[in-house]
Amino acid sequence: MGEGGKATRRKDRINIGPAVRVRRKELKLTLKELADRSGLSVAFISQVERGKTAPSIISLLQISEALGVNVNYFVEATQEEKLIRRARDPEYIEVDSPTTYIRLSNSFPEQKLEPFIFVLAPGHVSTSANIGEGHLGEGFLYLLEGRISGEYRGASFSLSEGDSMHYQLTSALMLNNPGNQEAKLLWVGSVVLFPTRG
Repeated sequence: MGEGGKATRRKDRINIGPAVRVRRKELKLTLKELADRSGLSVAFISQVERGKTAPSIISLLQISEALGVNVNYFVEATQEEKLIRRARDPEYIEVDSPTTYIRLSNSFPEQKLEPFIFVLAPGHVSTSANIGEGHLGEGFLYLLEGRISGEYRGASFSLSEGDSMHYQLTSALMLNNPGNQEAKLLWVGSVVLFPTRG
């Protein structure tokens, strides 16, 4: 989170290089052959494939035509192949809540699981039970740091670091942080809380 508690949402830079290389190899083309087809230099295409430079729209159109695909092919292929999120580059979800949400997932068609890191501020008390509540499916949480207490189906509980909980999303889950330090937990649910906008 940034200063003043304001989270900034990550803006991913689309690197189409790997998708260009994969498509070129599918067609069994050398760099020179793709350069000849597209009217671009071998050096330029090599830099694009290695992510060293980003092509202009015109250059991308030339590469797309030479590879027999439309421009959107590269965007879709890049999104599908993006599997890893680096700890140094977290994605915060901006919502009006005292809880900090850090997305760990990558959206793809028919996504079934949504993993998050939740950070509860010291003294946080749930005002609403909306952690996946009302959906068919399951939730799992694992406490990474701190201590939390809560209530589920009328029963109170407390969790310490290393404790976990596996529950049904159809019932309300209340989470509180009674301590004087942040509580950080991993949450995974079979419901997509914040769908990525197209």
